[in-house]
Amino acid sequence: MISKSLLSAITIATLTACSHTEPLETPLAQSVTPHAATAVTDQAVIADTVGSAQVGAAALAWANPSTGSAGVVEQIDASTDGPDGCRGFVTSRQSLEGITRFNGVACPSGDSWKLGGEVQ
Repeated sequence: MISKSLLSAITIATLTACSHTEPLETPLAQSVTPHAATAVTDQAVIADTVGSAQVGAAALAWANPSTGSAGVVEQIDASTDGPDGCRGFVTSRQSLEGITRFNGVACPSGDSWKLGGEVQ
């Protein structure tokens, strides 16, 4: 018959051999890391939505999977579509903080659009 102390020693040795102190890496953890570096702001999504639409367009939905926010561009003002290409707009934004509505201006910036400028 095996003594209790020998059985305890074997159990401890087995558990020690199975323990692992290094962090566990899974495919899920590896796929999340690069995504975090490419997060897109709500402002960038709104500006690109306004920039890709026709002046005078209304009710354009936008969503940002990076932040979970979404909204609707309610109007794009034709009167601010000047020589610099900037466009005034009104949009809503629904996020974890609540629902907001604001007026803004989107202007061309290289291959994309950015928020900025003033509505005249």
